[in-house]
Amino acid sequence: MSNINNQTLDLNSIELVQDLDHEAAATVSGGAALELYKDSNFQNPIFFTDSGYSYIGDASNDQVSSIRVNEGTWAFYADANGQGTRSTLGPGEYPYTGSLDVGNDTISSFYRLS
Repeated sequence: MSNINNQTLDLNSIELVQDLDHEAAATVSGGAALELYKDSNFQNPIFFTDSGYSYIGDASNDQVSSIRVNEGTWAFYADANGQGTRSTLGPGEYPYTGSLDVGNDTISSFYRLS
C-alpha cells in the first residue's frame, strides 16, 4: 500500500497490475529462451518457453511458421513425442520455417538440447 496525497492506494486494485507466472514474465520482458509464432516474420505469437520438452498442444499443433531462439540449441519435430522429421536450431531468428527440414506448419513437438 502506498500513501500519495493522503489517499491510500492498493496496487492490486489497479487492473494493469497482475501476478505473472515465470513464462509470462519472460515473454513480457523478451527473455524467453524460445519463441514460436503462427505466421512468418514473427507474427501472432503462440508459444514462449524456457522449458526442455513439450508437445505444442492441439490449439497450436502444425501451425508454427517462424521461430526465434534466444538461447540454447533446440530440436523441432514434425510429430508429437519427438518423432518424425527433425530440424536442429541454435540461437537466431528463423522468419519462415518452410526453409527448414521440418517444414512450414508441421512442428508438433520440440526438445531443448542445451
